[in-house]
Amino acid sequence: MKSLSEQNHYEILETHPTATKAEVERAYRLALATYADDSLAGYSVFSDGDAAALRERIEMAYRVLSDSRTRSEYDATLEVDRDDGLPPAEPSAPLIPVEGALTESPLPLQMAEFAHLDDGTGDFDGGRLRHFRIRGGMEIEDIARVTKISPTYLRFIEEERFADLPDAVYVRGFVTAYANCVGLEGKYVAASYMRRFDKGNRERRKGRFFDSR
Repeated sequence: MKSLSEQNHYEILETHPTATKAEVERAYRLALATYADDSLAGYSVFSDGDAAALRERIEMAYRVLSDSRTRSEYDATLEVDRDDGLPPAEPSAPLIPVEGALTESPLPLQMAEFAHLDDGTGDFDGGRLRHFRIRGGMEIEDIARVTKISPTYLRFIEEERFADLPDAVYVRGFVTAYANCVGLEGKYVAASYMRRFDKGNRERRKGRFFDSR
């Protein structure tokens, strides 16, 4: 395996020169989540210094590859032919008429109704976590591979099946890792989600108490 210094930007992100912009974004999020400070996957595998250096390389690779101009310049240094076997350039946002003029839609039309979910603030429930996962082009299995969390538990988190999840200390760690993986602030999201988790469990215990009377 190549050392860190020998790997190019595509290898750092575990993607390839034919990757689309969306695929580069997805690879970046997965790579960053893998080596986050509180990542379950990276725990005890790297020292703090090694993990920090890798995160810096991941950030640098993403900055270069996410911009079409700097990516083309970088590809030239690798002798990558951007016209040979690569997918066509991704189209810009669709144009829609507004009072007789043409203007760019800020979001794909099918996503416009979810715009209020994308600011990364507010309360986080299972549905909102699922929204960010899908928005990032990730499957449950992608998050499971990075976080080493059972796909079953990840689905239970999205579906808010609190009774089927383990103790709160584990759920907090799972949600933190999930959120980091989809590009959110893990600790903030976990605190929000756990309020719902605790409330759901209190209501469930209260219901059992009254049923037993």
